Amino acid sequence: MDPFYRRIDEDRFESTPATAGPWSPDAQHAGPPSALLARAMELHEPREGTRLADVRTDILGPIPIQPLTVSVRTLRGGRSMELLEAQAATDDGRPALIARAWRIRRAPEDFPPLAETLDVAVDGPPEATTRIESLIPGASGAGYSQAVEWRFVEGGVGKGGESRVWGRQLTPLVDDEEPTPWQRVLVLADSGGGVTFSLDPARHRFINCDLHVALNRDLEGEWLQMDAASRASGGHGGIVHDVLSDQRGRIGVALQAMVAQDV
Repeated sequence: MDPFYRRIDEDRFESTPATAGPWSPDAQHAGPPSALLARAMELHEPREGTRLADVRTDILGPIPIQPLTVSVRTLRGGRSMELLEAQAATDDGRPALIARAWRIRRAPEDFPPLAETLDVAVDGPPEATTRIESLIPGASGAGYSQAVEWRFVEGGVGKGGESRVWGRQLTPLVDDEEPTPWQRVLVLADSGGGVTFSLDPARHRFINCDLHVALNRDLEGEWLQMDAASRASGGHGGIVHDVLSDQRGRIGVALQAMVAQDV
């Protein structure tokens, strides 16, 4: 199976067909490019004893399945926290995606635990695998849909906007690199609206313009559980809110602002 990206040079990446989203073979799912920008920020002037704490990605328009040039810079430096910014641009120079992340100094191992009940082990993924695109009318079963695996615990597509589901990516992000915990989370977290999709796509659109993920702890292993809920309010808009966990317990949250429209 193809990786999501192949490196052309240090900052330029070929987008493979594995990045294709569910609605068009020519546009990427936002999960892989969000992870690509996180990768750039993780590699930017790394310092031992630090970690990304949160990543906020803004989607500036459809992301074509074309080569992407990634740039990254430090917006605010510091000993205990620094603000980074990364951008992915197409060959014509158009910015397609921009992300900011706080990179912070890791907490001491003996730092007092808070809300210990949140760090309770949960059952691992069930056996049955579900292809989300097979449940959404008009969605493509190629690209990203083949590069990830979903196993529903509760709810699901067409079940009223809430679901609890385990997911994992099945292909590397870049070439043969082992994905980092942050990269694994971002590849999947953009699918919060997909795993809860309960609208007729011929009549309604529910499209995110951003993805904001904050993690108090790094993901352990390759499986991520998303306790996801889609909410919409007539005359206003919508959000998707996810509680993120691994088998040890909760690791963070994800939030997306959604544009809710009639077709």
